[in-house]
Amino acid sequence: MNHTCISQAANLTTTPLGGHQVWEVVLIVLVTGPLSLITILGNSLVVISIRVNSHLQTIGNYYLLSLAVADLILGTVSMNLYTAYIIMGRWTLGHLACDLWLTLDYVVSNASVMNLLVISFDRYFSVTRPLTYRTKRTPKTAAVLIALAWVVSFVLWGPAILFWPHVVGRPSGAEAQACSIPFLKVPPLTYGTAIAAFYLPVTIMIILYWRIYWEI
Repeated sequence: MNHTCISQAANLTTTPLGGHQVWEVVLIVLVTGPLSLITILGNSLVVISIRVNSHLQTIGNYYLLSLAVADLILGTVSMNLYTAYIIMGRWTLGHLACDLWLTLDYVVSNASVMNLLVISFDRYFSVTRPLTYRTKRTPKTAAVLIALAWVVSFVLWGPAILFWPHVVGRPSGAEAQACSIPFLKVPPLTYGTAIAAFYLPVTIMIILYWRIYWEI
């Protein structure tokens, strides 16, 4: 019985389909492939349009450009690597590539949320303080806010993902073939990062847009 289980586990880790049926692989590709392509094409058009058309190079569109770059990275790198990871059922590119992918994925995903938060603040102040905010709404201010969105996202995720394995060690056995963030198994860290990276920004955005609605 144990020999059979070991053989099945060995087959699962050596098959190129990661234990999936062919139809499952086809379904995964048919769902994730178009999503990735749409994400890449849509955000590429935004980036190119703002880059080549000087009339679109406005303060508000700089924030949209930063958001489009973040989503473009997700569609190009993160989504496709994750699709391959799901299909194969294991991570085969080594620990360094895993750490870099996780860092890129979480930092860029969080940067998307932070860019949306910056856009919310920009719209809020444009509506509620149109005269005073106009003098402060400069390319330099936009560059600082965009940089903060990316830096905060990296500080929140980058060091923890990159250095956690060196502090507590890497998993062994079957878990060594997975590519995931170990510290998210610690409840306080899970709740803390979830609140800081998602729930708090989204709550602030809801409040800001609610205030904008009532101002209009």
